[in-house]
Formats: sequence, C-alpha cells, structure tokens
Amino acid sequence: MLSDKISEYILSVEARLRSRFESREKLLLMAREVIRLSGETISLSHRGRREEALRKYSEAVTKVAEIRNIVDSFPELLAGDVGTAFQEVSEATIVLSLYFGVQLSFPKELGIPDIYYITGIADAVGEMRRAVLESLRKGDKAKGREIMEEMETIYEELWKLEYPKSLVPGLRQKIDALRKLVEDTRHDLFLAEVMGTREKED
Repeated sequence: MLSDKISEYILSVEARLRSRFESREKLLLMAREVIRLSGETISLSHRGRREEALRKYSEAVTKVAEIRNIVDSFPELLAGDVGTAFQEVSEATIVLSLYFGVQLSFPKELGIPDIYYITGIADAVGEMRRAVLESLRKGDKAKGREIMEEMETIYEELWKLEYPKSLVPGLRQKIDALRKLVEDTRHDLFLAEVMGTREKED
C-alpha cells in the first residue's frame, strides 16, 4: 500500500530529523555565544586589555570549531546567527591584530567561508575608526594617521570586489557605508592637524 511505503520512509528519516532539530538548537546557542565572545574581544582590545581579549577570542574560536562540526553534518543550517557568528569572529581577529600585533587568522585557519570573513573585514574598518579617534584623543596623531592609512587601503581593496550581491550578501551596502566612514575619519584627522598647528602658533 502507498501509505505503508510513506510510513516506512517517515520512520527512516525521523531519527535524522530529530538530530537536525537538536543540532539547530545547539547551533543557535553556540552562535550567540561566539557573537558575545567576539564582541567582548573587540571591547577589551579597545581598552588595551590584551590577555583578557586573547582569552575571549580563544573561547570564540573553540566554539566556532564546534559549530563547524555540526554544520558539516547539516550544511543547510549555515545561515542567520551562524553566519553572523562567523562574521563577528573574523572582525575580532582583525581588531586583535590591529591593537596587539598578534598573527591574523584567515578563513582557512578559522574554518569559515570566505564570504563571512570578507564582511567581517568591512565591519572591522568601523572599529579602526574608533581606534583613530582614541589615538587623537590621546594626542597621538601619528598613530591616528597610520591606522587611517590602513583603513583607506582596506576600503580600496574591498571596493574592488564587484561581485553580484548574491555572492557576498550585504557587502555592497557595507562598502557604501564605509565610504562615508573613511571620509569622516579623514576629516577628523584634518581637524586635529589644523588644531595642532594653531596651538603651536599660539
């Protein structure tokens, strides 16, 4: 009978569907944990707390490996918060390298798709602006200029990625936002230079 065959099929996939559901619930929790840990890594880096930042980052990378193992079994679960987690940990590795000179991890080492690493790079430029402003606040214009040059170079490299939106979702919007961010930062540096010159003249 037809219904018997369908019942047989449903029975054969039931265990995998249950496993998929349980894996999805685990993934969501782990992805949110990676997002949190990556955010803390970035915040601690801005405050110069190297060891704490590295510890949080290490925890995030460990969680990413766990996520990757589940996604290998259920590729269809690579979406939403999972993609965001990969993007955030990519941003964190760039910020760590910016502040502390630690070795930059790339997608192959992290075990994540390139598209999330690329959008993570774009987000890291915003954190670099914050680093420029902090340098100016401390009166270190040379450091601000150095970071600004990095920002401009990264922006120019990202701008070259003229791929359809479907290949790197969200990248074009991020690049458009970065254009203004880079211009604003350049203007802030210019004002700092002008104020510095006036102070010398006074």
